[in-house]
Formats: sequence, C-alpha cells, structure tokens
Amino acid sequence: MAILRKMLIQFLLTVVSIVLISGLPDLFLTKNVSSYWEKIKDVSVSLLHPGHLQYIPFKQPRPLFRDFLDPYFYSITILLTAFLLAFFLAQVLAWMTMTLPERVRAVIKNLLTLLESLPDLLVFALVQMFIVFFYKQTSILLSDVASLGEQRIYVIPIMCLMILPFIYFYKMMVLLSEEESKMPYFDFSRAKGLRRTYVLLFHVTRNTYETLFHFSKTVLWFMISNLLLVEWIFNIDGITYYLYSDFRPEIMAVILVFLAIPFFVFFGFLEFLLSIRLRREAGA
Repeated sequence: MAILRKMLIQFLLTVVSIVLISGLPDLFLTKNVSSYWEKIKDVSVSLLHPGHLQYIPFKQPRPLFRDFLDPYFYSITILLTAFLLAFFLAQVLAWMTMTLPERVRAVIKNLLTLLESLPDLLVFALVQMFIVFFYKQTSILLSDVASLGEQRIYVIPIMCLMILPFIYFYKMMVLLSEEESKMPYFDFSRAKGLRRTYVLLFHVTRNTYETLFHFSKTVLWFMISNLLLVEWIFNIDGITYYLYSDFRPEIMAVILVFLAIPFFVFFGFLEFLLSIRLRREAGA
C-alpha cells in the first residue's frame, strides 16, 4: 500500500506539473499572469472531461478520442519495445564484456562514451542510410524507411529509438558491474569456488538492478522526447502527430498525461517487485 500511495502522489504531482507547463507558451506570448491562470483552469477542465476535447487538423475540428486511441497504442508499442530491447541487449552484452580483460573493457567504455555523444538526428539519418545502402547492395529491404497512409512500420522506429538508450544502459551496466566486482563479497564468492560467470549473473547483476531501475526512468523520458522526432522524420501517424497538428495546451496536456500513465504502471510494478526482494534480503 505504501508503494501504491507513493506512486499515486508522484502521478498527481506529474499531472500538476504537466498542467502548469502546458500554459507557459500562453504566458510567454501574453505576459499576462491572469490569462495564464485562466489557461491553466481550461486545461484542468479538459483533463477532467477529455471526451469533449476536439483537435483541429487542417482547420476541421474532430473529436480527439475518435482518432486518438489507435495511434496512441501504436506509439506505446514502439516505445516499450525499443525500451525493453535496449535494456535486455545491453544486459547480455554487459555480461559478455565483464568476462573480457580489463584493458579491452577500457577500450569499450571509451568507445561507448564517444557513441553516446552522437546527436539524435544523426543517428536516425544513419539508420535510414544503412537500410537504403543494404537494399541497394542485396535487394533485401530490411524495413520501409517511411510510413505511407495507414501503413504501419515498426522495425526502423524501434531501431532508432533503442540505439542511444542501448548505449546508455550498456555503459552504465558495465560501470556498475565493475564497481560491484571490487566488493569483498565478489572475491569471497570466488574463494568459495563459485565460477566468475555465476557470480556475475546471480550476484553482481542482482545488486545493480536498484540503481538501474532509477536510471531507466531518466532513459525512458529521454526516449519519449525522441519519439516526436522519430514519428516526424518517418512520417508515422502516432501520438505525437497530435502535438504538432494542434499545439493547444489542452491537447498537449492530455497527450503527455496519457503517455505517462502506462509507464507509471510499469515502473510501479517493477518497484513493487524490487521492494519484495529487498524485504526478503532484510529478513534473511
């Protein structure tokens, strides 16, 4: 219950923050605080009655929720798949990296530092160019490089969204694993005859997950910010389309709140599992 109460409070604070931020463009334009609070009031009413909202594509008002849910689930599928793939691929590579000599690991970490500094747009362009180049060389189309009409593409937006988070997770996992491998329990476990791979998989990894849990929240918000770029570049009819087709505060607030909901549930569930493990270890 304590975790549920904590998550509800965090979610309410997030919604309040989104509402306050959504009115800032109006404040900057009018420089009128009274107008800003009126806009905040309008946004709050819209959140309480989202079914009445209309967006205005091509100057023709349409009910938001008539068109909204299908692109919403499409975007969430892309986002969650990219996040989970980035995490699990990074974890597998981190395990493999920790079996390598320290000198090799140092080279890998330097390379990851270089890669994580690449601009997002450059990464997306390189992925597109690679798919086109591969098709020209082999006549095999790995993925469509843009969405046309009602066509849905998954491979290329997932690839683009997962590359930088994969690099962040990979580097963080290697750094945390190296830090854990210097702890006394690591040498003690090895002295008892446990294999290095076993200690890495079942002790070091378990002890890094609490830090990774908090780090993953930052990575996910970074991915959400990149989702707008990915959907715009690849002409994807996803949730962020409603942001740049109708940039009113009410629309922006509803979209951001709906984006936040599944991830609060997801991280709430993970935090619940983490708390169970911590209680078991405390009682052991």
